[in-house]
Order: sequence, then C-alpha cells, then structure tokens
Amino acid sequence: MKRVFTLLGIIVGAVFVGALAPSLSRAAEEAKQAAIVAGELSAIANQLQLRPETAIDFTKVSGEYCFDVQITQGGHMYHHAVDPTKTQEDVVDFVNAEPLIKAGIPVDRLPRFPGGLNSMTPNQWYFLPAGEQDPHHGFKWPFPVLIKAADLK
Repeated sequence: MKRVFTLLGIIVGAVFVGALAPSLSRAAEEAKQAAIVAGELSAIANQLQLRPETAIDFTKVSGEYCFDVQITQGGHMYHHAVDPTKTQEDVVDFVNAEPLIKAGIPVDRLPRFPGGLNSMTPNQWYFLPAGEQDPHHGFKWPFPVLIKAADLK
C-alpha cells in the first residue's frame, strides 16, 4: 500500500509540475527580463552620475530623451521615447558610421533612412548620409549615421 501511494504521489507530482511548467517558465522569463532591465537602468544611472552632460532633452523636437556616448568622436547615442505607447520607435540607436566606412564596411548598402519620425521598421538598420535631415534631433549630421529603432511593446 505504501508503494502505491508513493507511485501515485510521483504521478500526481509529475502532472502538477507539467501543468505548472508553462507558468513557471513564464515567471522565470519575466524575472530574467526584469534583471536585464534593472542592470541596464543601473548602467545608465552610473553613466549619468559620471557624465551628466550625456543626457540631452529632445522632447520638444521628437518626444525623446537622448543619451549621447560621444557620437561626434566615433561613438553612438540612443534615444528613449517619453511615451512609448505613441510610437513604434521606443528606443532609437544612432551610430557614427565614419569609422565603419573607413574600415571598409559598406554600410551605405543598408536601406536609406525613411526620413520621418515613426517611419522605421523596428529592428532594421538604416543609413543616413551626412548632411541629410534627422527628425529625431531636428538637424543634419556632418557625418553619416546608422539608425535603428526598437519597439518594446
């Protein structure tokens, strides 16, 4: 009798775990995502504490906050939408393309930047030649730029 109860317990336990596995997996995935976001926010906070000048307010131009990591010296920058529910461009990455071009990488073969706010396909890199209008900043870059938007949903 004890043996049957143990076997029944194992079967019930297996069914219970099997039924909960998707929920447990989802919870583990959400916890993993939360840890990633917390790590990214911590990194941003540390950078802003060290270099407060990297934060630039473009809310009047494009409804975005900017984090500039020396794009004019070959670095990059990214923007965060103030209200991500109003755009598919929640986070926009900008990369100075000059060092890539000098290294022989044909980035100018990427699709041309479509030219307007909320006009990019999420997760697609675009090429913006020097001297063309960038609506996220409201000016023209003196060097070529790569741009990609992400929709965080």
